[in-house]
This record gives sequence, C-alpha cells and structure tokens, in this order.
Amino acid sequence: MGQGHSIDVVRGRLEPAVGDELVSFWSGQGALNEAAARQRLAEVVCVLRDESGAVAGANSAFADRVDVVGGRRFWIYRSFIRPDLQDAADAEMTDAAFAALEEEFAATGEGPIGLCVPVPVQRAALRPDAVWDGAPGFHYAGHADSGDEIRVAYFDGAVIGPGVAEQGEENPQLGPGLRIDVFAAQDEVSGQDVIDLWTREGVIPPAEAQRRILEVLLVGVHDEDGVVGVSTAYLQRNPQLDMHLWYYRAFVAPAHRMSSMAVLLALQGRDLLKQRFVEGTDVRGAGVVYEVENDGLKRYFNHALWLPTEFTFIGENERGDHVRVHYFPGAEAPRGGGG
Repeated sequence: MGQGHSIDVVRGRLEPAVGDELVSFWSGQGALNEAAARQRLAEVVCVLRDESGAVAGANSAFADRVDVVGGRRFWIYRSFIRPDLQDAADAEMTDAAFAALEEEFAATGEGPIGLCVPVPVQRAALRPDAVWDGAPGFHYAGHADSGDEIRVAYFDGAVIGPGVAEQGEENPQLGPGLRIDVFAAQDEVSGQDVIDLWTREGVIPPAEAQRRILEVLLVGVHDEDGVVGVSTAYLQRNPQLDMHLWYYRAFVAPAHRMSSMAVLLALQGRDLLKQRFVEGTDVRGAGVVYEVENDGLKRYFNHALWLPTEFTFIGENERGDHVRVHYFPGAEAPRGGGG
C-alpha cells in the first residue's frame, strides 16, 4: 500500500458498520445522496482508509456490456476518492479491484471477462500510456459516447466468444530448411517471387498483388521450395482508437502451415516494427493491429489475450472482424475525447 493509506477488499463481506461509514463518507463528500449510497453498497469492492483509519474512498463494480469492445460483458468500474488522496491512491485502488474480481472469475470461469475503467477526459491525461503500468495492463480501447476514455483489462483465461480456447505455441520453432528474412534486407527473394506465391495460391488478384508488394515486411523461405510465407504491414488510422497503427497480415503456403511459420511471422514482424518505434527510426505507428476475418480462427483462438504474440481483443470492425492490438512501449493514447 502507499504511504499514509491502506486498502481493504470488502467485496461480498461488507460489514454493516463499514457500510454506515461509506454512506456517511459519500454523502458528506457530496458524491452520493443517502439513498443512492445505500444502493451502491452491494457493489463495493475496495475501501480506502487514510493514515488515521478514516474512510477516504471506495470503488465498486457492476456488470454490463461495453459497446466499444464488441458488446462484451465487463465489470464497470466506479470510484470516488477523497481529493487529497486521489493521485496517490487511484492506480492502487483500480489494480486492487481488478485482483479481487479476477479471483472470483478464477473460481468459476464465468461472468464478466474483465474490468472496464471509464476515465473522464480531465483525468485521462494523467495516465497517457496506451497500456497502463501495473499487473492488469489496462489497454486503451477508444472512447464512450460520453467522451470518457475506455480502458480494459481481461482476467486470466478469459475468452471473447464460443470456441476451442487454444493459444499459440509457447516456444515456436521453424522446421529444417526454413528461415524468415526481412524482405528489404535480402536479395534472394524478388518482388515477383512474392507476387507469384500470392497468385499461385489464389490469395489475392494480380492487380492487388502488384500494389501490395510495396507493403511486404518479411518473407519465409524454404531451401528447396523458395518463398513459402510473407507478411505485410501498412499504416492506417484506426477509427475506434483514433490512432495510426500498423495493420499486419501474414500468409503461409498450405504445405508449410504446420511449421510454426505463421506465428513466427507475427512475432518477428511485431518485434521489428516495435524496435523501429523504440529506437525512433519509425514512430508513425504506435502499435500493430490484426483484423481476424476467418470464422474458424475466431473460434479456435478465442482468448481475449493471444499468447505468445500478446495481441489484445479491443472489439469488432464494421465487417464483424475481430480487432486485436499490440501497443509499442511508450505509445500514448490520443488526447481530446476520441475521433
């Protein structure tokens, strides 16, 4: 706990005397009237006390769907902290509530899949990182109609829909005779080789292949078969997030799909773009986005957090594709209430 204050988790075991303290605190601070305060008691998760032991804040959570994040059900976070402790205790209170609610989820695997924190615009600027520090790793997910910034963190093992609940290999390895190269840093695989792969496998029409060749980032090469995998990245503004991000796509020829090449194209492409951002050589995109169109992939890999690639579900686009994001270290959410 921070110096001069303590946090008690009281969810499901709020004693009447503490409830009376909370009602007195909320009404005395002008946060809630007595009737609303009494009603709120059933939702309380944590109580904050100052160095004297007096109540100095509380948080609560209620279950609801979050439209911005594809209508998935979250615990919606609410908090009131005495102004003199707001900055010192705000993050601790949020993280403590997440831990308590995650413990409930772990016991049953049912109910809301994470914690959603709506952040008023005036406070959002105090924690601008796209991913907040702390174990929950609250991700920026856009803005509500009210203008509040939306932050979400998922409970361990949470899934976003029905399916198999598989994850990627923990330590993927390429098979014999396979390698992955940065396309621009090699001369063995030509642009025409990549176009031929796409057209031969019927991935995209020839005209689109000619255009997309400018977006190639990595190529997967087999000693005998030549180019058998390719990834592309293009910069685009994401309307939900109002951020410019790298939209990433990967293709692996059917004969080599059991080789872990797909996940390694994802990992190595993510890391290459991240390295450029961190080093300052290319800071145009604040992260990487995947749009998952294939219904089979949606069901097979339906965890909210993909591992080992660390892509987090943030909602669906207008076509119903699952949208997942990986923010780079130091990336910040946009200011100004969304776009």
